[in-house]
Amino acid sequence: MSLPGADQGTPRDRRVNKLTLSARTELIVEVPVDAEPRVQEGIVQRAELMPGVYMAESLVTVAKGCVISSIINTTEEDVELFDPVVKLEELGDSDTSEAAIMGVTEQGEDRDDQNLSRIERENDS
Repeated sequence: MSLPGADQGTPRDRRVNKLTLSARTELIVEVPVDAEPRVQEGIVQRAELMPGVYMAESLVTVAKGCVISSIINTTEEDVELFDPVVKLEELGDSDTSEAAIMGVTEQGEDRDDQNLSRIERENDS
């Protein structure tokens, strides 16, 4: 989902960069990202954009200078965000290694056994 009014092919400086969030809703949005061109994936940090309006923490991939994330409006009124741009925290080598290790599961264990093993390992630490 693109920003309303941000028609494809329209030069960036001529687009309408306004995002309207209805009261008490969550919206999955595509927003421009503030990151170096070499950065292809990273973490959008959880943030309060304005009172009662929050950007969800997300692991994202950059595509055409934008990322897809979630914004939540917890207020009782519609709100408008102008020129929303998110900052991206680049993943380091240790982050990707840790993610790869966390994604590995033991073969032959059912979900209950996996959860029990994880809890036991956490308690041993």
